[in-house]
Amino acid sequence: MPNILATPRFWQKKAVVLKIEAAYATDPVPTGAANWFEARNVSLTSFEAETVDRNIDTPYLGSSGKVIAAKWSKLSFEVALAGSGVVATAPKWGPMMLGCGYAETVTATTGPAVYNLVSAAFGSVTAYMEVDGVLYKFIGSRGNVKVKITAKGIPVLMVELTSLYTAPAAGAIAGIVKTGWTYEDAVNSVNTGKITLNAVDLAFSTLEWDTGNQISRINLPGPQLEVAITDRTPTASVTVLAPTLAVFDPYALASAGTAVTLTNTHGVGVGKQLKTDLKVTVTGVSESEVDGMLAYQLTLAPTPVSGNDEITLTNL
Repeated sequence: MPNILATPRFWQKKAVVLKIEAAYATDPVPTGAANWFEARNVSLTSFEAETVDRNIDTPYLGSSGKVIAAKWSKLSFEVALAGSGVVATAPKWGPMMLGCGYAETVTATTGPAVYNLVSAAFGSVTAYMEVDGVLYKFIGSRGNVKVKITAKGIPVLMVELTSLYTAPAAGAIAGIVKTGWTYEDAVNSVNTGKITLNAVDLAFSTLEWDTGNQISRINLPGPQLEVAITDRTPTASVTVLAPTLAVFDPYALASAGTAVTLTNTHGVGVGKQLKTDLKVTVTGVSESEVDGMLAYQLTLAPTPVSGNDEITLTNL
């Protein structure tokens, strides 16, 4: 008898493409040539069901089965936080941001590409993922994005998309073109600037922020079938080296609930810099250490001042 029941498929052989939708849940048909994503640490849940128990009474123990009420899919991955490398050109990961509650504004010729939060007219995306000959489609996707910048590491955008369910089928993503994805800069003293918090410049080891989108999976008679962003509660944290209290007093900031700004710029060269701007209050202070030096681990609450301004990411 043969020792192999079937030829296995390999997880390593996979590709992701993603494209903005012109109308919600209308597949824009992303291609490998135009829409390939430099995705890392990919995970997918191809079939996630919401079920209802049938609850039939029987004279014996056991389940009476379930009815599937709704079907969804999820796709998660990371991309490096790296700029386009070209002035007035959006980075290739830009469409992903539009599906996560951000708008993209690119100033022609000389200006930056800016990603700012929105509270209406949310974009949506379609992503395809091939895993060794099987194609998964994530149509009508919206989700959440986080950023993590850690010393001596690669800065990343982490996205989780939820979509309407489409049955997987045999297929391939052909003709992948990698043009436009720039080589990322590691986080260190050369490539990464200081944290400026409440107008004080600080050395840091980790900066993280999370858009905190609330994702609602809507499946109502009408029909109203949609993955929707219905609210957001952003969070953030930073670990900074602790100077004297005369220079920086996080306890006073936290006690007073003072609204402050945080900025950081990562990347070297025109078109490759990514600037984070947060409007926050300090809500927690923990003592820590970085390479034997005293540090503050600060819990931050991004809070809008005039609306949609608590998080801004800019490719300079």
